[in-house]
Amino acid sequence: MGKRMVMFDVVFYVVFPIVLWHALRSPVGEYGAMLICTVPGAVYTVYRYWRIRKVQWFGTFLIVNLAVSTLLNIFAGSALQMLWNDVWYSIVLSVFFLVTVVVKRPLLLYFSLDFVEMQGAPRSVMKRRFLERDVFSLFQWITVGFALRDGLLAAIKAYLIVRYDVEAFDRAIVIREVIGWGITILCMLGFVRISKIISERENRHHST
Repeated sequence: MGKRMVMFDVVFYVVFPIVLWHALRSPVGEYGAMLICTVPGAVYTVYRYWRIRKVQWFGTFLIVNLAVSTLLNIFAGSALQMLWNDVWYSIVLSVFFLVTVVVKRPLLLYFSLDFVEMQGAPRSVMKRRFLERDVFSLFQWITVGFALRDGLLAAIKAYLIVRYDVEAFDRAIVIREVIGWGITILCMLGFVRISKIISERENRHHST
């Protein structure tokens, strides 16, 4: 988890949207300001996709997620509806992650395959290792973690909207990043454990 990526995430997903929200809501209205606030994050997401465009599953997820989010925002019609659309979409994402766990195709396993392949590891070999029982179960739990992240975000966003109406916008931005990175850091511990299991098996194989 590079420091530059963390910094860019904070700048494009937190700082720019909050600054634009407070600067533009009076001149262009709340809904217009919200739409404009999504532009820096969308541009940054496209840039990240361009940087990793050879990544199959993760790159596709990024661009589809961006496209759906953009359409939901454009067709919302009002600032308040745009906030509620974000709640419902977070629920959909949470359910989607859980479905991949139920059908034993944890999405984070396929994301990880993309990244190890990008680093030069043979995809077919790494897939066999990832499908071994103890490693596979960790990928299941990591994917559940991401599902819980989106479900928790949906619940908190809904609470903020009910309590603060459109004023929930900037509060939700900060909370989203805090929870998002918190869950991500916990899931990274799972990836560290996976890496350790695979390394130990390779060492045992080479020593025999």
